[in-house]
Amino acid sequence: MTNPKIVGFVCDWSVELAPLLNGNRLRDLPNVYVIRVPCSGFVRPGWLEDALNQGAAGVFVTGCPYGDCLNREGNFLMRDRVDQQQRRLQRRRIDPARLAMFAHGLHDREAFMAEVRVFSDRLAAMAGGQATPAPATEPAPAGGSP
Repeated sequence: MTNPKIVGFVCDWSVELAPLLNGNRLRDLPNVYVIRVPCSGFVRPGWLEDALNQGAAGVFVTGCPYGDCLNREGNFLMRDRVDQQQRRLQRRRIDPARLAMFAHGLHDREAFMAEVRVFSDRLAAMAGGQATPAPATEPAPAGGSP
């Protein structure tokens, strides 16, 4: 079984994504599609639900570290929105663990990737799929479709 499709909304001021991306997907986790946003507080709850309704197994939002948002309180606003959206999903009998909120700084690439990997693994386990493999020490051969 393949890894779960995941959509991540990532604040431009949180994790430095350039070294992590291959196009608009994470290089080490190609099942994760990244949408960059100017601030995590910019993300509308409807976008999270739309991603789930259009086939994503899970959705996450990444903002700046709490208390260090470039746009003052966007990450606190989004954290509250994610909490509310999780309660709505639960009332509709949809597992709220399919949504997540992360907070990382520009230089937290390793911690960000570790958290996304745990999220992906959890979604794979929920679906009865296989866990995401650890990144290879050598680059994988090119080929296949994204």
